[in-house]
Amino acid sequence: MAAKKSRGREITVVGILILEDGTPVPMDEATPEQIEHFRERATARLSAVMSAYYTHHPEEYLKLGRTKDNGDV
Repeated sequence: MAAKKSRGREITVVGILILEDGTPVPMDEATPEQIEHFRERATARLSAVMSAYYTHHPEEYLKLGRTKDNGDV
């Protein structure tokens, strides 16, 4: 839980981890095993989504290797 100031008012931000069964758990209360399982699921999902995106947009994938240093941008 983190407190932040916004326009002179303090607001509280609570990170919530949603378990596979749909149960919400505040990040401060999640076990290390729950957090690790969430990270594994999030990593797998991100990998699948990015793979699908770059499969459909190969020109964007090619841009990943371009930098100002090698003159490609």
